[in-house]
Amino acid sequence: MKKIIMFGICGKMGKSISGELIKEEEIELIGGFDIINTGADIGELLTGKKTGYRIHGSYEDIKKLNPDIIIDFTTADSAKKNINWAIENNINIIVGTTGLRKEDLSEIESRALQSVSKTLIVPNFSIGAAVMVRICGMISKYFDDCEIIEMHHDKKKDAPSGTSLYTAEEISHGGNFSGFRLKDGETETIKGSRGGFTGGIHIHSVRLPGLLAHQQVIFGTKGQTLSIKHDSIDRSSFYPGVILAIRNLDRLSGFTFGLDKLIDI
Repeated sequence: MKKIIMFGICGKMGKSISGELIKEEEIELIGGFDIINTGADIGELLTGKKTGYRIHGSYEDIKKLNPDIIIDFTTADSAKKNINWAIENNINIIVGTTGLRKEDLSEIESRALQSVSKTLIVPNFSIGAAVMVRICGMISKYFDDCEIIEMHHDKKKDAPSGTSLYTAEEISHGGNFSGFRLKDGETETIKGSRGGFTGGIHIHSVRLPGLLAHQQVIFGTKGQTLSIKHDSIDRSSFYPGVILAIRNLDRLSGFTFGLDKLIDI
């Protein structure tokens, strides 16, 4: 029986995932951590029925509960603090929060590798998205160029998305694309029209109400293109990936980035 505490339990993702976790037989959701609803019963929040487990607002309370795993769906600033605290206290942590900077991740990795706990950071818990990342990394060497279009709801705080950045990084490992954002003779009538640029790959971010999480990766080479597209149309799409992470955390190293590391292709 894994004892879990959800950080950010009152947020949309935290509440959605917790509402499913509380139904699992081999998992015990023993508490939440948030800046609102402190002291409230998590069962009343999630199902309307009391469980005796509460939402806490201090690290000291969390440490007393002695969880096996913390799951974090907060904000980038809060997540960095939460991760470092978990590492310092030898508590395993699975992070679904996006917006962490490269320098933050490097610092976290260094700390995690010196700890007995495990840290798993996942930009996207959708198994379909994880498969997309893995496939894109495998096939990039066969194409001359690549662009990513990522579309999310209008409340998403970071752009480009963590998923698109991770996808671009995995693609750039195998591909040999141009290091220049604009091609010879190319101009932008409106600055930024060609999108962001990293690792030789353009990323275009769309933010609109009505969307949830969507990504299309378009590869091009002489006379042909290949498009790989993934859509999350409901937050329930992220839950199977969370369960996959919980069940396989013990077999990972001290620091792991990306759910695709658990995808066997």
